[in-house]
Amino acid sequence: MAWEIIASIGMQTALFLLGGYAMVLRNDWSTKDLKEELESMEEELKKLAQVITQIAVQDIRIDNLTSLVINLQHELSDLRRGDGWIDRTRNDKG
Repeated sequence: MAWEIIASIGMQTALFLLGGYAMVLRNDWSTKDLKEELESMEEELKKLAQVITQIAVQDIRIDNLTSLVINLQHELSDLRRGDGWIDRTRNDKG
């Protein structure tokens, strides 16, 4: 009877140890998976940062072009009213 109790306690201990080892392996695998996912997310965030930078540069270029068009519209408006014309006549020697 004592032999059966010792054997059952030994089996229980072995099962607990195997279960603990399985949990350690499972956590290790899930940690590796999470690490891979985080690395891929970091790469995607870097790509997103590049896209945001490109959009910001395009926005600045659009603002510059807008101010250029506004200046050209003001100059055209001045020319329509007669402001800005060259009053001097050309002396063609022919």
